Amino acid sequence: FSPASWKATQVGLELTKFNQDAVLSILHIYPSVSRFSEGKNKSEVPHKMDEVKSKMNSLAKDFLENPEDKIRNVVLSGNVEETMLQFIQDNDFDLVILGINGNGLDNTVGSHTLSVIEKCSTPVMIVPNKSDHNGTPTN
Repeated sequence: FSPASWKATQVGLELTKFNQDAVLSILHIYPSVSRFSEGKNKSEVPHKMDEVKSKMNSLAKDFLENPEDKIRNVVLSGNVEETMLQFIQDNDFDLVILGINGNGLDNTVGSHTLSVIEKCSTPVMIVPNKSDHNGTPTN
């Protein structure tokens, strides 16, 4: 739900307009361990994942009239990089679209994005956080 992921989602939605059979898979990974999770109860994870899925489904309804035909929301838990790469490998995607980083502030490539670029065999499109009125990335 970062600004960068929102921009990547918008690009994906635009691309589905050019292919009637296209399905946009929106992946959210609830980290099993993060700098924010210390002291949190692991039993909260399934509940939080349900909340995230509900929020994603609600957003999908805002995107399209019949989102179930064009959008597949997926919520997984685990190590973000490993889970993302495994999800990409397990599915037959034509393109992976990622926000450049999670901070939404600049166009510095984030660590998760860099890992996918380095390890993914599927073509990867990176969407910048900031661009000028012509779409050229800026810092």
